[in-house]
Amino acid sequence: MDLQIINRALQESCNDIDIDATIESLSKLQLTENRVTSGPAEKILQDQNPVNEDGSTDWVELVIGEMMTCTSVEDARARAAKVLKGFEKSIGASFEKENMVLKHAVCVLLKRRKEQESGSRELRQLKELVAHQQERLRALEATNYGLNLHLKQALQCSSHFVPSGKFNPDVF
Repeated sequence: MDLQIINRALQESCNDIDIDATIESLSKLQLTENRVTSGPAEKILQDQNPVNEDGSTDWVELVIGEMMTCTSVEDARARAAKVLKGFEKSIGASFEKENMVLKHAVCVLLKRRKEQESGSRELRQLKELVAHQQERLRALEATNYGLNLHLKQALQCSSHFVPSGKFNPDVF
């Protein structure tokens, strides 16, 4: 399986918050690619051509083919060892690729978590700011109400001393 396909699938699932959905989409890609890239069994693999059309290796057919062409028990052991080493390398390469994809997925999830934490921290600060501003607004409204009462009282008291019709209109 091509790493570009895996990375594209991972990028497409980056918008998913659910890690289970991401894991499920990655498992649907059938990440088990069994190709041997080096080692003593590579020549055997090339001679027998055990790579299927879907890119996987038919290890059973390879083992059967190798065992059928053995001339002795020692030859069978040597061929089995070569096939097993090739299989081991193939599995190791597959695990490395899967591990790389999983590491990338973990990095994406950590990035999302940090963004979410910073967003929740900012939200919490904004809520505190709104609460503080509402408290200030209530205090200012109470002060304004008190000042209005004092002004009305002052105007009522001063109306006894000021002749009617002669007052400053800006006071009201």
